[in-house]
Amino acid sequence: MDSGTKASILWAIGCHCEKSLEQAWLTEIHEYAQQDVVLMLLGNKADATQERAVKREEGERLAKEFGVPFMETSAKSGLNVELAFTAVAKELKHRSMKEPSEPKFKLQEYVNKEMKTSGCCRS
Repeated sequence: MDSGTKASILWAIGCHCEKSLEQAWLTEIHEYAQQDVVLMLLGNKADATQERAVKREEGERLAKEFGVPFMETSAKSGLNVELAFTAVAKELKHRSMKEPSEPKFKLQEYVNKEMKTSGCCRS
């Protein structure tokens, strides 16, 4: 693997104050990080439905704005945690082994497919 390839995962806590931090982080990463950085926006604490302050649609909109994949996770229950890390690892592996003529690995498509085959959520 190229030593310059890195993975960054942003954990959204589910509070509007955190959402503005994610916007700042995404802006800085896009501005200063290497071109091959792998990003994924994760809305954490998906299990805490009573405390939810940021709607899923807001996370999806922010991810779309920055061109990064999005999914909700729960560190407490394990929901989608393994899938998030597996998806980033597959992206990094694909980048390190791919030939120029090979199609690009579609991180968001992989996540969507895995979530559908597992019935939406994985722990």
